Amino acid sequence: MTDLAIIRGKAGVLLFTTGLFLGFILAKMRNPRLGLSAHLTAVQTGAMLIALALFWQYLEVPAAWTAFLIYAVIVSSYVLTAGIALSGFFGASKALPIAGAGHSASKSRETIVSLLIYSSSLVMALAFIGISYFTLS
Repeated sequence: MTDLAIIRGKAGVLLFTTGLFLGFILAKMRNPRLGLSAHLTAVQTGAMLIALALFWQYLEVPAAWTAFLIYAVIVSSYVLTAGIALSGFFGASKALPIAGAGHSASKSRETIVSLLIYSSSLVMALAFIGISYFTLS
């Protein structure tokens, strides 16, 4: 395994473990429904990072793009999980109105959560568009 594959795998295991921890504390959050969303996001993206570590060699991404795309996916996975977890702790609901229904937070907290969730979602989507482009071309 390459160094980047090991980094992906370890990042995935750490995020998966973070998700398990979030599962234990979600009942303490101001909005437990968003806590559950953070828990599931961490567990699922952690598993996805582990899968990427194992299958990256078959995706045919050029070496010049590999590190950039890998770190974009890792960082966006952690930022997305943090944004959703903060939303659960703060009770912020503007970024995730269905899961946040009936809750609200201060404008600054709503802004922080929205920035984290929207930016990480955009980065992750663009990274996977890039990965898909290289894989399918």
